Amino acid sequence: MYKNYFKIAIRDLLKNKVHSIINILGLAIGLATCMLILIFVFNEWSYDQFNTKSDLLHRLVQTTVSTEKNEDQASTPFLLGPVLEAEYPDQIEATVRFYNLEEPTHTILNREEEFSYTESNLFFVDSTFFEVFTTEMLQGNPEEALKNPSSLVISEDIAKKYFGNENPIGQTLNYRGIQDLTVTGVMANWPEESHMDLELLISFSTLNEIYGSSPDYDQSWHWNPVWTYTLLKEGTEIEPLQAQFASIAENYYYAYPGWPSDQTVDITLQPVTDIHLHSSRDNEMATNGSATYVNILLAVGIFILIIACINFMNLSTARSAERSREVGIRKVLGGHRSQLFYQFIGESFLITLLSIFVGVALVFLLVPYFGEIVDRDLSFSLFQNPYIIPGLFLLAVITGLFSGSYPALYLSSFKPSHVLKGNGSNGRNGTLLRKSLVTFQFTLSVILIIGTLVIYNQLQYIQNKDLGFDENQVLILPTKQNLIAWEFSTFKEQALSNAQIQSVAGIGKIIGNEKQEYYRFVPGGTVEGADGTNQALFVTHDFVETFDLEILAGRSFSKEFATDEESAVLINEKMLQRLGLESPDEAIGHEFYFYTSSNERETYQVVGVVNNFNYTSIKKEIEPLVIGVVEDTRRILGAIEYTAVEIAGGDASGAIAHLESVWEEVNHVDPFEYRFLDQELEQVYKTETVMSSMATSFTILCIIIACMGLLGLASHSAQLKRQEIGIRKSLGASISSIVGLLSKEFIWLVALANLIAWPVAWYFANSWLQNFPYRFDITTQLPLIFIGSGMLILLIAMVTVSFHAMKAANLNPVEAIRSKN
Repeated sequence: MYKNYFKIAIRDLLKNKVHSIINILGLAIGLATCMLILIFVFNEWSYDQFNTKSDLLHRLVQTTVSTEKNEDQASTPFLLGPVLEAEYPDQIEATVRFYNLEEPTHTILNREEEFSYTESNLFFVDSTFFEVFTTEMLQGNPEEALKNPSSLVISEDIAKKYFGNENPIGQTLNYRGIQDLTVTGVMANWPEESHMDLELLISFSTLNEIYGSSPDYDQSWHWNPVWTYTLLKEGTEIEPLQAQFASIAENYYYAYPGWPSDQTVDITLQPVTDIHLHSSRDNEMATNGSATYVNILLAVGIFILIIACINFMNLSTARSAERSREVGIRKVLGGHRSQLFYQFIGESFLITLLSIFVGVALVFLLVPYFGEIVDRDLSFSLFQNPYIIPGLFLLAVITGLFSGSYPALYLSSFKPSHVLKGNGSNGRNGTLLRKSLVTFQFTLSVILIIGTLVIYNQLQYIQNKDLGFDENQVLILPTKQNLIAWEFSTFKEQALSNAQIQSVAGIGKIIGNEKQEYYRFVPGGTVEGADGTNQALFVTHDFVETFDLEILAGRSFSKEFATDEESAVLINEKMLQRLGLESPDEAIGHEFYFYTSSNERETYQVVGVVNNFNYTSIKKEIEPLVIGVVEDTRRILGAIEYTAVEIAGGDASGAIAHLESVWEEVNHVDPFEYRFLDQELEQVYKTETVMSSMATSFTILCIIIACMGLLGLASHSAQLKRQEIGIRKSLGASISSIVGLLSKEFIWLVALANLIAWPVAWYFANSWLQNFPYRFDITTQLPLIFIGSGMLILLIAMVTVSFHAMKAANLNPVEAIRSKN
């Protein structure tokens, strides 16, 4: 019996090739899309799961709250980890700190071979690293590798980069020309599925030698530059432990000299597996992903699979008239409804299995390109995970049941007395269902189109919004504490000797990126102890000129005023609001206090007010800002991390070549490297860019799948109305009227889908936009986005339907009237 079912199914597939191809290809594209999205989603969900004790591993984070603001920080003070380990030995197994000197890049030299590289994934870490994190040690003893000062553990790739095929153990590398390091271990390359990227690990005790002239570098509770992780003991309860951290804040933070009386600290434990998708704190180790975007993609994948299944249901029920006689005859000959149900559901599973084979082939073909879109090294193999083959089988079962259950029930329910008389079946019910499903398909398609347009418009808005400074033709050179910082005035003078170099200025951070820096820069008259912190930026002279900031009142920093470094600051418009001043002119001469690390108070005066500019990412609202100038070498070494160079428009190669020659003359240790500021800022919006690319690609696929179903339905509708078309043509009907006859029912359904989709899309789009402090005005672009997307989907539907409508309208009426459906 089952063999006979299989033969019938094969014959039906071969007999109706167009119908079969549309069904199989539509399901295959839907399944392939869903699988690609699942590959990405599972990759996102897998972050930091490689740690064998990931359920016990947490990052310590802190939130500082004051009357002016809240700061959610991913980093903590130096002493927090050791203090917690000492205070709660029965609950905390070990802690490990990561510190990168607050520098994004570091120069490592191989003095013996006389070459150097700039490394970005270098951290000073505690000797407990290998107790807390899981990684394979290829060479060396993990228990001893980071115990002694000047010890260095490197990854397998770094070992090959610096030593080739030589044994790296015992070899020496130099850190920035100031500290020799001995390689004591080689670890496996750090997994990509981690919120951190580690390649060079230097023992934490090495900092005592680097900070030899500042032995109290790690004693401050104001300064929080390290990332602290803790491994809890089995059975430790998170909430009771966190509740005890209030005493740590009381006994250490608040007791530290100069701690603002109106500022509190909340210390919490963040599961390490939550960081990648659920953390966007200040000073993250790297840009994290977004759970919101992952969930959106998951929903898109489900939408596309549903649309593909609806195609199958529509086309199967639309062909009910063709198979009704088969059902009637088999029932008259004694066939039971259950047998017919099993036959039709079996056909559904057969199509689903064929679709999965085609879909898997598409995944193998497309996964490298998909990996490029999402900027991930994604791979797919049926055997890379024991759950893949069972998962595909489960997907086949779910898809087969979902897409085939209704057609099987529908077809098996036909009454022999009706169908053998040529009455088909309950046509009205079947037609209503098909119309409902087509409407649902295109409703989802319109929602995806609108969502894609909203994401695109928002991305364009934040990328093109006036940041308040000129980011074009500006080069950024990393210079913190290297020889350029030591000889900054010399470097600047020689750089400006080239006519293409228009301006040079040192800056404490790359303006416009995610990083925020707070200092105890407070308005004069603030009660001591309630002073808090403000965002601050330290720069050298010509900062305003390099970035073309607008001076609203007063003046910029100038070497004509020798006391600027000791007594002058600039503020932005936002600071005016905090001061309660109505005009920029009122701020000139206003005093500010700056508290040094030793809690000494220095007094400054406002000499100028600049326009609001996006000191941090445009994803965050502009805050009050104080800008201070530094000029002497000591302060440049402490406060300046980058050099910004404004070059003339046109070919930049000459200016870059000149900068490189000056760099090599002044700095013979660090290799020359640069970045264009506008390209650097593009990385801030990388997550949104990837999301926009994926949303666009999957929306196009969604429309293709929906149109394939519409194409099949239009073909079937034209086939059923061949005789009617022939009669109408013989009576003088025009081709346009026949095309209109066949098209209007589908066009009305697509129009209805638009009306249903618009309020739903508006709700979700508006909710998503609330995540951005600066966003395009969706209300002014509403007609363009909503009506435009509606017209687009209507046009696509009309083109799809008209293909078969024109074909049917051009039939010879004699042949059409003679034909049988």
